[in-house]
Amino acid sequence: MTASYELIDYSLRPAKFAERKMLCEFFSRLRVFGALESYRYIGFGSIWYTDCILFHRALGISGIISIESQIIHEERFRFNNPLRGISLLMGEASDILPTLDWDIRSIIWLDYDDPLNLSILEDIRTVASRARSGTAFVVSVQAEKIFDKRDPENQIHVQSKSEFADYFGAARTPSGLDQSDLRGWTLSKTSRHILRSEIDEGLNLANAARPAGQKIDFRQTVAFEYKDGAKMTTLGGVFVDNGQRAHFEGAGLRELEFFRDGDEALRIHMPLVTPHEMRHLDRQLPASPTGSLNAAPIPQKEANRYAKFYRYLPNFASFER
Repeated sequence: MTASYELIDYSLRPAKFAERKMLCEFFSRLRVFGALESYRYIGFGSIWYTDCILFHRALGISGIISIESQIIHEERFRFNNPLRGISLLMGEASDILPTLDWDIRSIIWLDYDDPLNLSILEDIRTVASRARSGTAFVVSVQAEKIFDKRDPENQIHVQSKSEFADYFGAARTPSGLDQSDLRGWTLSKTSRHILRSEIDEGLNLANAARPAGQKIDFRQTVAFEYKDGAKMTTLGGVFVDNGQRAHFEGAGLRELEFFRDGDEALRIHMPLVTPHEMRHLDRQLPASPTGSLNAAPIPQKEANRYAKFYRYLPNFASFER
């Protein structure tokens, strides 16, 4: 499969950009657990290192690990490394994650190009069974189709409960899984359900050996879905032990307008508005709770979408001679 960084600059995907900015706002609330400068960021920086740069500049995080599996392009990854604080680790996440020091409070964003597969689920279980309290964990996967990848030469499109169970195993297969749950935007919801279940299973394994006061829960905080190209979905939250529940509640995460702790995700719709229309709407924002936007001649639907996401949208400017 062609790596996504060879197809598009991550920083130019508007829905992805908005998601990244919302995640940054979420991560900024973690200071109730400790100084953000003491956190470590773990992600897939690609050749653009967009997430690494943003979280360094906005949050002050200096300890950054970027995991890259495209070993044949290692020289290019190292050439594009923009910061001395970024440690580039070449190899599969499944090989690298178990070797890391998990005593360090971390922000982890495993932003996969692929749909759910067994390797991704094993990575999730690795993190969930090792992460300390106060660690934020976010996972993104493609939500177009799921393929049984055990035979690279003959990958099977998983379209039924039996095919899902054959690939992922009966224990990971939801009892009520239907064919409709494996296509369209419903697959996004199914994927998040499987991600959350895997996190919980990893925690169950680790909690079995922990004293009662040190058992850890995963507090879901965000759920996104969007389509810049392929459909994507994201699930994220914070690992919190019993003694730090008040820290989580005091972080103000529930007040975030994009906070989602249930099955439904925030669908990131990019508004179709021109720069001139944006400036017209900006003069009315933030809107009052009881007020309405004077959108004309902009379609009201697009104006409302802009008002919902304007704080997180990229600013594009064009110059003509």
